[in-house]
Amino acid sequence: MTTDLAVVEVAPGVHSLSVPIPFEEGAVNVFLLRDGGHLDLIDCGMNLPESLALIRAAIKEIGGRPRRLVVTHIHPDHFGAAGPLVDEFGVEVYLHRLEVPLVHPRYLELETLVAEVGRHLSLHGVPEAEAEELKNASRNLRSFVTPAEADVQLDGAETLELGGRRLLVDWTPGHSPGHICLFDSADRLLFSGDQLLAEISPNIALHPQSTPNPLDDYVGALKRLVARNPRIVFPAHGRPFEDPGEVVDGLIAHHERRKDRIEDLIGKSEMSGWQVALGVWGYRNQMWERRLALQEGLAHLQSLAVAGRLEKLATPDAVTWRRPR
Repeated sequence: MTTDLAVVEVAPGVHSLSVPIPFEEGAVNVFLLRDGGHLDLIDCGMNLPESLALIRAAIKEIGGRPRRLVVTHIHPDHFGAAGPLVDEFGVEVYLHRLEVPLVHPRYLELETLVAEVGRHLSLHGVPEAEAEELKNASRNLRSFVTPAEADVQLDGAETLELGGRRLLVDWTPGHSPGHICLFDSADRLLFSGDQLLAEISPNIALHPQSTPNPLDDYVGALKRLVARNPRIVFPAHGRPFEDPGEVVDGLIAHHERRKDRIEDLIGKSEMSGWQVALGVWGYRNQMWERRLALQEGLAHLQSLAVAGRLEKLATPDAVTWRRPR
């Protein structure tokens, strides 16, 4: 992971800082918006010494006292350093209200959530030994996160004053229940978090903390965002980009192809989510990747069931999926 400071002014008063993360993406973009003596942040990276050192250096270079931290969602690479920034600078933390109840079970009281995830995995066909391993896949993420309480809980549709700009909060569930984007209608700038990325599709997962139909939520939010006609998109990973309509069309087509593939895979069978995940992605060596594959498969299965293209059968012991009969 690089620790070189690279602060880029991507729009007047808007600075982008690439902060390292130990994941496949390699880095997360932290945005710092200056307004006179104040500096407002969108996302904050993980609680890692090198990440915090870069944020401190960027604050010193740009100037201004940190005032507000708006978190697009509570995944570790977006929320992890919130606690240290509150302690050091006294920033006010803004979170969507559906993210707030996820913080304690995910990062502070993990045992209850681990047990719930274990039951969820078993219901969806994961063998006992495998479920025991997979339910613990996110334990080590706690070390990257020092949470902070939300000073302001958002519903969506709020207008926030950040760095002298007026940004509309757009609730965009799917990748996380309370994921938000921020839109500057004056300059048509969209800060898209993980909702809209240029090169990759974010993980859309059905799991005990997700919304009941995350894939349809995600696609609906994509369509709403592109209808705002943003001029340029500033994502949480990767480069800024124009023409988001083309990217959105590609993402929607990607998920439609995957649903078609799952429907063909099931054919005349009745299958568990685990069987579908193995059929689509194969058996991944990384424990975390196997769990993500199951959860993403379940999100597509749920979307198919909501549309009436599959039947979802549920008992106390198992959930399975088949073509309508």
